[in-house]
Amino acid sequence: MNCERIEELLPSYADGGLATEDRASVEAHLETCRSCAGLLVCLRASDEALAAFPQVDPGEGLRERLVSIAAPKPRFFFFTLLRKPSLQPILTAATVLGVIASLYLLNPGRREFEKSVVRTFYRGVGQVEKLYAKAGSVTDVIGSYAENLYASIKSAKPLERSKD
Repeated sequence: MNCERIEELLPSYADGGLATEDRASVEAHLETCRSCAGLLVCLRASDEALAAFPQVDPGEGLRERLVSIAAPKPRFFFFTLLRKPSLQPILTAATVLGVIASLYLLNPGRREFEKSVVRTFYRGVGQVEKLYAKAGSVTDVIGSYAENLYASIKSAKPLERSKD
């Protein structure tokens, strides 16, 4: 094995967490490589030095203050509200409506635009009225044809057998 691979395995080897196959290859490499053996000595010395440090309980008050330092604090509640993903479609729609309303309200030719919209609306209403009138006359014609057809079928009496 090369030194780079051994350096990756040394912490697990020092802790005793390697499989037997890897353990044997690391031990064989350590017998021939002084650099990796020195690294293992330094690793074990640092583990011993860290183990010698006393366990300190910071206390609940200090722990809360340390956590509050690490937690990001919002500057303004309004900006955090705007960043919520659930509100973004609503805010987008409100922005689009606001832009459209401002373009309409601040347009200097608004009066002419309103007049053309009203004219177009009344023209459309007139065309719809004409269509309804034509539809009414068509239904009247169809109704008269239906009455004539019904009368001719009734007079023909197709269900009666002829006595000839």
